[in-house]
Amino acid sequence: MLRFTPVMMVANVVNAAVSAHIVSTKAGALAVLVWLSLVVLAAGFAIRSWIDAQRRPGRGAASPRAIRRATWHGAGLGLLWGALPALWFAELTGGGQLLVATLVTGMICCGAFALATVPSAANGYVVCLTAGGLAGVLGADLEHAIPLVVLLLAYSVAVCYAAVGTARLYVDKVTSEAELTERGEVIQLLLSEFQQNASDWLFELDAEQRFQDVSPRLAEIVGLSEDDLLKRPFADWLSAASKRSFAATCEAGVAFKGLLVEVVLDDGTRRWWSISASPIVQRGRRASGWRCVGSDVSDAKTAKDRVIWLATTDALTGLPNRTTFRDAAASALSPTALAVAVLDLDGFKGVNDSLGHAAGDQLLVAVARRLKTFESASIGVGRLGGDEFGLFFESMGQSEVVSTLRAIGSAIAQPFALDAASVVIGTTAGVAFRTDLQENVDRLLNEADTALYAAKHGSKGSVAVFDAAMDQAQQERREFAEDLRRALAANELWLAFQPVVDIATSRVVYFEALLRWTHPTKGLVPPDRFIAVAETTGLIAEIGKWVLKTATRIAATWPDDIGVAVNLSPVQLGDERLDEMVFGALAKSGLDAHRLELELTEAVFIRHGERARSFIEKMNAVGVRIALDDFGTGFSSLGYLTRLPVHKLKIDRSFVSGQTALKERNAVISAVISMARALSMETTAEGIENEAELAWIRGLGCNQGQGYYFAKPLRAEDVQPFLDRRSRRRARKARISEPLAC
Repeated sequence: MLRFTPVMMVANVVNAAVSAHIVSTKAGALAVLVWLSLVVLAAGFAIRSWIDAQRRPGRGAASPRAIRRATWHGAGLGLLWGALPALWFAELTGGGQLLVATLVTGMICCGAFALATVPSAANGYVVCLTAGGLAGVLGADLEHAIPLVVLLLAYSVAVCYAAVGTARLYVDKVTSEAELTERGEVIQLLLSEFQQNASDWLFELDAEQRFQDVSPRLAEIVGLSEDDLLKRPFADWLSAASKRSFAATCEAGVAFKGLLVEVVLDDGTRRWWSISASPIVQRGRRASGWRCVGSDVSDAKTAKDRVIWLATTDALTGLPNRTTFRDAAASALSPTALAVAVLDLDGFKGVNDSLGHAAGDQLLVAVARRLKTFESASIGVGRLGGDEFGLFFESMGQSEVVSTLRAIGSAIAQPFALDAASVVIGTTAGVAFRTDLQENVDRLLNEADTALYAAKHGSKGSVAVFDAAMDQAQQERREFAEDLRRALAANELWLAFQPVVDIATSRVVYFEALLRWTHPTKGLVPPDRFIAVAETTGLIAEIGKWVLKTATRIAATWPDDIGVAVNLSPVQLGDERLDEMVFGALAKSGLDAHRLELELTEAVFIRHGERARSFIEKMNAVGVRIALDDFGTGFSSLGYLTRLPVHKLKIDRSFVSGQTALKERNAVISAVISMARALSMETTAEGIENEAELAWIRGLGCNQGQGYYFAKPLRAEDVQPFLDRRSRRRARKARISEPLAC
């Protein structure tokens, strides 16, 4: 508290002069004059030190030397004032003693206060002055000397304690002020740096949300000067929706953070800004303005919108994806009628496989475009996955929904002009109607799937409406699939073998392995029932592996000139491990590769063109023969036959013993045999049931025959006896024919 030094020293001199005048009547004039002179000298020294300190530059903290000097000065001043009562208090009368006591008490208090910033100086001063006072009281003949001593000591201790506490408060205050000053300078520096270099900007709005202070950064971004911005309403740049949300947020009168607003600048540019603000409040009133921080988050908003779009939209077609479609249908659930349909594209896989995935994607986009034309307030569309699309119908009756689905089918049945070709596809749909208020969207989708399955396995291109019977059939299919899964482990599957005979020599050249299933309760299950289930459930891979291993193992026990033919499903050919399965079965069984014939259908070439070529080439390389089964019943193409090394064409039984007129069947079989002969392929006619059909097929030049005329499918243990019987029969015929030849 150096600023109080001149006043305190002047007070010391005045007090000393008054005291000297009182004491001089009882004490020696010379001694009093010496004491007064010392006090004046001490006061003058203190004032001189104060003047020197004012001339020197300010320092952050006092040096140890300055503190020691202040301490000695305080103690010396205390000794001078303590000498007054110590030397002359006893000689004074009652009035003089009262005056000196009052003066000493006041000097203790004032001196301690003046020196409180230096606790050691204050304590030294008080202790010395108190010591002098105690000496004066004890030296005088006073009636209450002891109580006065106690009071003086207590008073002095309290003053010293207060001086120390005051010093601590003073230091804390000075330290806090220094820290605040430093922080303020740092904040100002950072704020200046922020406004110049940061991507964010600062501005202030008044109560009417007009600009009243803007940063240069904001002016630069909007392309206007700071003066042009002032007093301009911020809402002028906001879109209608953002204008309402910003006004409502400010109306609450509380700080907010990250409010997203759409801004339309004067040049028409649309941006997204994030605004954080705190109200300017004075004396408890409502907000008189807003201090705001803004940042341009347009890129982040675009990226976020893109992520949301990808999460809710099918990226290829732009239609709502399965999740979004389901949510939209769920939100449409109400006491009114609701129907959900699943629509499947007929022929899409053929386009995808024959023309490539790029063409398939192009077709899906074109289909989605046609479906969008049917969207309305009561009809929603989405892509469920693959070539399946979903539709929901709100507040529409059954006849209207079915009629709309048929109209959609007709629209999609129109030709699509793709880059690769013009294609025509169809649609099959299953639809489920909400029958009670407890029914949810997931259940409706499952029911629509069930109806679609029934339609595809009944009449493609139709619209099937779900009913309870379909649900029962679906449940039976699931149970059937589980039974089939168990059948392989329970040894319920077995192989039958039907002979393939060389028509010219009547010699058995092959046995075709035919899969059979004896169900524990249903008995013998027809292959056409469980093979399709095995393909759709994925069991065909495991079953096919078992068939290969079992057929080659059994065939290895037959005569070396008889082979075995094994059918391969198109689904199996999609398995990259099929090559290893074939090689493994041959290696484990010991069967020569040339005795194994693999029968493929034409669907294999449609679904797996390049994979089929690679597989056939690997099989040919080791001697395994390839036969094309059911030729003429599928997507026959001469291109496949000329490009792929197929050894045999198997003529389907429908051409041998079918209902078609003999003339037409004769023409087809003749053409197939002629083509096979030209391509150096063998031919096998299936379904020969009598000698007349055999004679007809022999006359057309077919190489091999197969059918009930030769034998029904045999169990494995019946094959060798069958061969033995045929061998004996041929031997008898040979003996009978020898005399005739002679």
